This record gives sequence, C-alpha cells and structure tokens, in this order.
Amino acid sequence: MSGIQAGFDRQTAYSRLYEVMQTDRPLEERLRDALDVGVSQFGVDMGIVTTIDQETDHWEVLISTDPGEQPDPTGLKRDLNTTYCLRTIREEEIVAFSDVTDVGLEDSVDAVEYGIHCYHGAPILVDGEPYGTVCFTAQNARAEPFSEAEKSFSHLVAQMAGYEIEQQQYEQELTAWETQLNERSEIYRAVIDASFDHVFRLDLNGQFTYNSPSVVELLGYEPEELTGSSMQLVFPDEEAAERAMELLEQILSGETVEERYLPLETKAGDVIYADVRGTPIYDSEVPESERTTEDIVAVQGMTRNVTERKRRDGLISVINRVLRHNLRNDVGVINGYAEMLEDQLVGQQQTLAKRVRTTSDRLLDLSETAQKLEQTLDGPIERKPIDLRPLVDRVVDQLGDQYPEASIAASGLETCVVDTAPRLETAVWELVDNAAKHTGETPTVGIELAETDTHVAIRVRDEGPGLPELERSVLESGEETPLAHGRGLGLWLVYWIVTGVGGTVSVIEPQQLGSTVELRLPKPPVSASE
Repeated sequence: MSGIQAGFDRQTAYSRLYEVMQTDRPLEERLRDALDVGVSQFGVDMGIVTTIDQETDHWEVLISTDPGEQPDPTGLKRDLNTTYCLRTIREEEIVAFSDVTDVGLEDSVDAVEYGIHCYHGAPILVDGEPYGTVCFTAQNARAEPFSEAEKSFSHLVAQMAGYEIEQQQYEQELTAWETQLNERSEIYRAVIDASFDHVFRLDLNGQFTYNSPSVVELLGYEPEELTGSSMQLVFPDEEAAERAMELLEQILSGETVEERYLPLETKAGDVIYADVRGTPIYDSEVPESERTTEDIVAVQGMTRNVTERKRRDGLISVINRVLRHNLRNDVGVINGYAEMLEDQLVGQQQTLAKRVRTTSDRLLDLSETAQKLEQTLDGPIERKPIDLRPLVDRVVDQLGDQYPEASIAASGLETCVVDTAPRLETAVWELVDNAAKHTGETPTVGIELAETDTHVAIRVRDEGPGLPELERSVLESGEETPLAHGRGLGLWLVYWIVTGVGGTVSVIEPQQLGSTVELRLPKPPVSASE
C-alpha cells in the first residue's frame, strides 16, 4: 500500500469550518461540508458521522461525504463491537492511527471486510453522554501519523456536531412540548366553555385584560370593548359594584371566592344574574411554596348565567311562603275548633277531636321545620370556632322548659372548640326535640360530648322504642325512595346541616332499649405553633 500524503493547513481548515457551520442551511448539509473540509485537509477518502447505542451494541452511519467509487455507507448498520469506533466511544477521546498494522488491527472486521487501513475518530457527546462519532477513513495507510493539530480539528468538528445535535433535540422537544401545551390548552378551553358561559381576567385594579368571545352572548360586548375598562362597567347599581370590589379584595388576599346570583348589566341595559368564581394568578417565576399575596399579578374569573335558575328559585320561594302562611292560618283555625270540640265532647268523640288537634299541631311543626330547612340550604355556610358545650347547654335549657316532664341532661367534655357553623345548634335541637317528643310520657334524653384523635362526637341518647328503619336511612344517607318517606323534615334538617359543615351522622345500634344518634365533626387542623 502506498502511503497517503497529507498537508494540513490549520488556518485554512478552521476558517472553512467556521464558515460552513455558521450558515443557516440544514444541519445535515453543514455537517457534510464540515466533513469535506477534514477529508481534503487530512488527505483521506471519506468522512462520516455515526450514532451509537452501547446498551444495544448499535452503530449506524448518519452522514457521509461523497464515497467516490465506493458504496455509499449512509444508513449502514453494524455491531458496535466490530468497529474502530468502539475504542473511540469507550475511551471518550480521539483515536487515530495512520496504519492498522501500527495498532495490531489488521485482522479486524473494518480492515478485512471494509478495507479500512487509516482511521481518525472523535467522540460526539450530547448532554454529556456519548452520542456517536466523527470519523475520517481511508483504504490506504497514511505516510505520517495524524498530528496534534489534525486531532484538535477533528475534536472541534465533533464538538460542533454535538452542540448542533443537542440544539436540534432541544428544538424538537420544545416543539413537542408546545404541541402538548396547545392540546392541553384546547382541552382546558373546551372544559371551561362547557362549564362556564364566560371567562375573564382582571388586573390588580379591577380592569379587564381579557374576555372570552362568549362575552358577546352573555353581555352583548365585544371582548375588545371591555379590555382596559373597569369591571364596574358591567354592574347595574352601586350595591353590586361594591360587592364585586369586596370579592376582588378577598381574591387579592389569596382566597378563591364564589358568589351566587351576582347581578350584571348587559350592554343593552338588561339585568342578568350570574354565579361567579374568582381565583388569584401568581407570578409563575415564584415557586409555589414561596408565594405570598405580593406575588399576585392578576385575577382569573369564570361566570355562569343563572338568570333562569334565580327566577325559578324566586318563584319557588314565593310559593313556599304563601303555602306556609296559609297553612299556619288554616291550621290555626282547625286547632281552635278542635279544642272547642274537645272541651264540649266526651268519650270516643272527644278522643277523635283530640286526634284532629294533635294532627294539626304536627302540620304546624312541619311548616316551621320546612322554613328552617329552606333557610339552611339557601344561606351561606360561614364556619368559625365554636365551643360545643355552651351550645349543648342552651339546647338542654330550652327544651327542658318546653318539656318539663322530660329529663334532659348534658355530659362529657366541659369545653370543646371546633370550626363549624352556628346552624349546628339547630341540628342538635332537632335531635333532642325529636327524642323528647317521641319517647314516652316521661322521656329521658342524654347529650354526651366526646372526642377521638380525629373528630368530636355529639351523641344524643334516649330510652324510647328506637328509630324506625326509614328514619335511620334519612339520617345516615339523606336518601328517600318512593316507598320510604320520613315522618317529618326534622331529621332531613339534621342531615343537611351536619354534612354541610363537613360532619357525618350515624345511628348506633342500641344494646338495650332506646337509640343513639351520633354527630361526628372533624377536629380543626393543629397549627405549627401548637
């Protein structure tokens, strides 16, 4: 074999390399031209860029210079351990030899099957990990070994290739992330559109910075008409505007707020009602664990038009008030006549008159409980720390006066503070009243306050005949079937109040005569300072 003569011109080689790599052409073209520079400077036959995978022993040619009369190696795949590149990758440094006989590789697959007798390879690293190689090869041996200047050049080509491949991968990953983000944004938009009639954004001063296109249908404004305007533009009166400012202040203090039936005024001057939800938007550069109200940069809001629901609720409320008013008046008349008949009649007829009066009394109780239930479901639940013992003692005193023949007493914890709502007293009152009313001539009712590691319990015990199965289902599940109706609304009221403040209701199986109803309320979280 005749030796290859090389004449490496460092200045020319580097100038051409930088010129090639700084163009805007596709990466594959730039790397091929960079390889051409090395081929001409080293006096070899071919330059290639490979990719490797050490775990699978994979080696593949990605880019190649013009092979001349030899077969184009682009796309060629081989086992890594049969190539000269194995040493380059394992040592993660330049491997160069001008003649295979100098390094004892004349019997290697590269030499025997592919006739490569001169090799110069540099490792390509991407994100600090071996990616592949930049190689320069020739069929004939070189007359002289590769110089340090030539090795430095091939090392620079490999560095540039690694950087460019790394950037290309980043761009591909970024494109993929952008695609995913767009898909998620579209899903988010679809969910919002399905859940709300209008989405908006406010700055810290309450001015609109964004409105979804659906604002046209909701309020009659084009989105750009509201941009930069104060939110007070869409409220019909000062009271509504003041309420909106109160909600904005709550959000800017870090709360997520919800408001029912907030009146809004359309561009045409009509008043509609909306359920509104608002939440703070924080500076995304501040870690979530470090955010404070100082990092709030905007307010995100969602609106649902509930004008028809408010109209229906208003109509139902009027009907309920009229029914209760007429019921009280008419039952009062029935009661009066029943008492007169009860005084004037004797025997079986007197007993029948007494039944009429008792039934009318029950109807009056039902009307009053229905009113309490409506107030409970309509009014907001405002929790605050409440000591349960004074609450229970008040119920004992009130019902003790109402049922002087009954023995009603409280026991257990002398103090027990939980986060709950004042309406809980109504639930306890209903339970004790139910027990005193339905457990015989001289009922005995006990109210016990107890606690465990996780909750506080209020247990109401009586010595009556026990709760019927239908009443148990009302208390424990709040469910009613067409064949199972509770006798009154009192137990419904207990269920909705207790579950509304985060508690549960259960009926404890009695070991003897009577029944025990247990209200469980979660304990407030223990602060870090305690």
